[in-house]
Amino acid sequence: MGSSFHNMIDGHVHIFGHGIQGVKDLLAYEKKQGYAACNYLSCECMGDAAQNALGIYLKAVAPENYAFGGLTYRYDCDFEKELLDLWEIGFDGMKMVEDKPTIRKELGVSFHDPRYDRFYARLEEMQIALVAHVADPEECWDRELIPDWAYAAGYFYGDGTYVEKETLYEEVEDVLCRFPRLRIVLAHLYFMSADLERLTALMERHKNVCLDIVSGTEMYWNFAKRRDDWREFFLKYQDRIVYGTDNMNLYEEEEIRNADITNDLQRDFLESSGEVLAWDKKTLGIALPKEVLKKIYRDNFIRLTGERPRPLNREKAAQYLKGRLDNGALALTEEERGVILEVLKVLEA
Repeated sequence: MGSSFHNMIDGHVHIFGHGIQGVKDLLAYEKKQGYAACNYLSCECMGDAAQNALGIYLKAVAPENYAFGGLTYRYDCDFEKELLDLWEIGFDGMKMVEDKPTIRKELGVSFHDPRYDRFYARLEEMQIALVAHVADPEECWDRELIPDWAYAAGYFYGDGTYVEKETLYEEVEDVLCRFPRLRIVLAHLYFMSADLERLTALMERHKNVCLDIVSGTEMYWNFAKRRDDWREFFLKYQDRIVYGTDNMNLYEEEEIRNADITNDLQRDFLESSGEVLAWDKKTLGIALPKEVLKKIYRDNFIRLTGERPRPLNREKAAQYLKGRLDNGALALTEEERGVILEVLKVLEA
């Protein structure tokens, strides 16, 4: 259907592969979908040391957009210093996907590891927003329930080698209790769409916690089971829900079609009152009032990050990127080095 709202901000997008062309392709897709701005989330922890460079490039060529930086794990990084360096450059916040189970298994660093304490404290002190991906849908731990596509993608976590979902939640709870003013957005509705009461209790315990409603389509099938209750939840926490899509630079026809469906599904669900079709299933829209939609589509995001994206400090950005090129501990691949050099050329033009 597409939304009738203007000035929507897509608070959760990514770029994977294809270097600066990937940025251009993502921006073209966001424009096609009708978003006025987007928020790029760097995922350096997933093994790409050019992710922050792509965020710098995006801010340089399309300054109406936002970018959240990511932490590196190629060496024993000072996470607080990395945060301050990225903030000086002009990043608008930070992103963690370290507690997606596949990444957590690879890194072996818990969400409440003491190495993060000064990082969290600085985020809290400076009121810098953090978007955190924690866990995954509960069916990923159950061989009988996990969808075939998720199993094929390597997202089955029930073989005893991955951290349990409850452990991840316990670690986050510890951080939220120790840093109660942390301006955190728990992505994908914290993968709690199957337990409305538990999610409500979390929101009541931690008044600064926000959620984004990026699909996971399982979220919408869970909404359908308790449509009226979920509508009440959206109304109650209308000031703490952020819109996003997980859009990224896509090239396969089927992937683009699925992204189109997901974008329509999310907006139709929020805006309409009837049946909302997605693939072979249906859910019911919750027909939120326009003033609530405005908060979810834009106002809540800018309350966390600012009315406008922070300006890029090109000199600091170039200095940061040159430092990365010279840092042997990063062990940059030729592809990563090539991306960083391309971004440097743009900054110095």
